[in-house]
Order: sequence, then C-alpha cells, then structure tokens
Amino acid sequence: MNMKVAGLFAMAVLSIALLFQINPDDVEESPRLVFPGLKEQLPALTGIEVTNPNGNSVSIVKQQDNWVLEGKSGYSADFSKLSRFLVNVSELRIAEEKTSISTNHSRLGVAENDQGAGTRVIVSPGEYSLLVGKEAPSKGSFVRYAGDAQVYLTNKPVAASANWIEWIDPVVINIEPANVREVTIDMPSAPLLFANRNEAPGEFELREIPAGRELKYATVADSLTRLLVNVRMLDVEPYNPVIFVDPGNTRLVLLSGEIIIVRSIIVGDRFMMHIDRKNLADWQFEISENTYNELNQNMESMLKATEADVE
Repeated sequence: MNMKVAGLFAMAVLSIALLFQINPDDVEESPRLVFPGLKEQLPALTGIEVTNPNGNSVSIVKQQDNWVLEGKSGYSADFSKLSRFLVNVSELRIAEEKTSISTNHSRLGVAENDQGAGTRVIVSPGEYSLLVGKEAPSKGSFVRYAGDAQVYLTNKPVAASANWIEWIDPVVINIEPANVREVTIDMPSAPLLFANRNEAPGEFELREIPAGRELKYATVADSLTRLLVNVRMLDVEPYNPVIFVDPGNTRLVLLSGEIIIVRSIIVGDRFMMHIDRKNLADWQFEISENTYNELNQNMESMLKATEADVE
C-alpha cells in the first residue's frame, strides 16, 4: 500500500514538472542594452558631447580626476549629475524595434540634419554614439545609432541636455544665515553699511543708524544674513580683475572666523560678481539684477522713508 502511494506521488510530481516545463525557444530574452559593455567601461570614460538640433553643444571632458566643461574654460561639472547621466545611459535598454524607413526619421525626431533632427550624444572612448529623438507617451525615447537607419524605442526617456548650465551646480555659494556674525557693505557712492550679531540675544542689528531715523521694520537687518543664501549664477568665466574697477564690496564674517569678500559691478548689461574664497577666487560669475541689488544695499534701504521722501 505504501509503495502504491509513493508511486502515485512520484507520478504526480513528474506530471506537475512536465506541465510547468519551460521551452527555451519560448523564453523571451530581456531587452538588450543600448550600449552593451558601457557599464563596465564607466571608470575609463574620458568625454561626453551633446549637440542639439539647433547646433548648441556641450563638451565635458575628464582631466585627471575631475570632469570639466571645455566651453567654460574648464569649470567643474557637477559630478552627481554627470554620474547619474552615465549610469542611466549604461543601463538603457531597447524596448521595441521601430521603423527603419529613413523618411520616418523626421517624424520621430531622429533625422540627421533636417527639421526633425535628433540630439546627438557621444560618449568616449569607444564612440558610443546615439541620436536621441522624441519621447513616446508612457515609455522611453526614440533613438537611432549613427549610420544605422533602424529606429528603436528605449525602456525609459533619455535626458541629454546641450545646455552647459544643466551640467553644473548653478548655486555658486550658500551660507546659512545662522553662521553669519557680521556684514559690511561698502559702495563707492553710499555711506558704509554695517551690521552684526548681538551676542546676548543673538539678534542681528544695524549699527550707526542716523539720528532721528527708524528701521523699516524691526528685523530688517536679518535680511543681511541671507545675502549669500543659494546665490545662483547665470554665466561663469575666468576672473579678470581689470573689470572690477570701483566695485561694491560686501564683506561677511562668519562665526567660524572665515571672512568672505564679494565684489560686484555692472559691466554693460551684465551684473558680475567675484568671491574671494577658496575654489571660487579663480572665477567671476554673472548674476541676476536682483542678486546684485541685494549685495549692494545701503543704509537708506534699511530705514523708513522720511516725510520729505513721502512727499
């Protein structure tokens, strides 16, 4: 009786195994990588070039252990953005094969030169080259290898910008207000503005207020502690001291004892800033008009208007 039960059980197990046996010919291979082998090559890469249909381009190259922008005199790229881009490209897969008819390339945004041209992405060495076109709804991007008419749809969108500022950290400097001990603003055409932190209550206070004048509001001096919070650039270029003639000088002393001096000036229609601080002193930055005005506040901007001014 036990032998019969064992035999029936063995047959049942075999039947189940045969029922669920997988035919290798029926197995659908996982989508292949757009660039097989790229992930293993990531540490050896030395360059990225992105050119959009309008002809705008950005070139990021590796110099020693640093990635820099060629078109911006070697200003450092944001490594986190760069790394994220390279990892995403190395993991990019082909979800579907699409058309290989060249007349359809423009419609999908992967043509070579005409109105429907794609964004060209080249990763070196190895010349991993790709034309990136439009995004498909709820899917990836249409792409095409250079010199190949076949169009593919990727498993996720390909984000490749030819705008240099997308590859850097646009925040030049960020100093927390609580770390500021004193601020001095010295402008060529205005009296010196000075404020510091009163150690007892810890409040920031404006000094040498003119007799008979009142602060615009009680905490107006606190705005001076925020002068270097998330200061963003519009452009960057190597520092040229020749253009900084009679600039506004904004001087911050931090609780740590560090002194940061910011010089700002208007050159034509551009508002320029230089920061005397390690890793920034070799550069000058274009900033917004609003940022320039904040750096060049004067005593009058801190005070209530006089009756004469109101009239």
